[in-house]
Amino acid sequence: MKALIATMSACVLLCLSGAAQAERASASRSHGMRHILLGVDTEFGIPLGNYADVNSVGGGAVLVAEYPLMNVLSASARIGFQAHVDRTVNGLGAHVNAIPVLLGTKYYIGGDRDGLFGAFELGMFDLMSSVDRRVGGGQIATTTASDLKFGLGVGVGFQQDRWNVRVNIHTQDVSNFGNAFMMTGGIGYEFVGL
Repeated sequence: MKALIATMSACVLLCLSGAAQAERASASRSHGMRHILLGVDTEFGIPLGNYADVNSVGGGAVLVAEYPLMNVLSASARIGFQAHVDRTVNGLGAHVNAIPVLLGTKYYIGGDRDGLFGAFELGMFDLMSSVDRRVGGGQIATTTASDLKFGLGVGVGFQQDRWNVRVNIHTQDVSNFGNAFMMTGGIGYEFVGL
């Protein structure tokens, strides 16, 4: 837990120090016109730790908007849907689907929005859970719930032209930090700039 918090803090400090360095460099030269880049990311998710007891692997798609702030730093917004298959134990199933709505930053190590990048995100996760339970007479009843939780995460990836590959680790519920970890990975494509 402490190592994860230290890693997240280091990523934030890295992004901030890179932003300061890039701001100094951008003061000496002018950049082209800034525009919003729109795209879509595919995601494959694996729950970690205790979260894996009630949730299984899943996948989804995320719409992405990115606004270049400077040569190496961008602001990002991502919204999508992650569906998960049932985790079945003794004939009873459970899963947690999620709708992430995240704001964040992307820091490109090599600059010019190409190559290796680090990302930090925070926002809301609408967690839609479904749990089977046994009731009288051997019947199975399903209980569903929807909870809105605050989460955050970090990621690393590689951007080449319009394509990117990315791996993230998120906690989907900061108030229950260690019990809502999800690791996601996928491929993304930027299809238009506005």
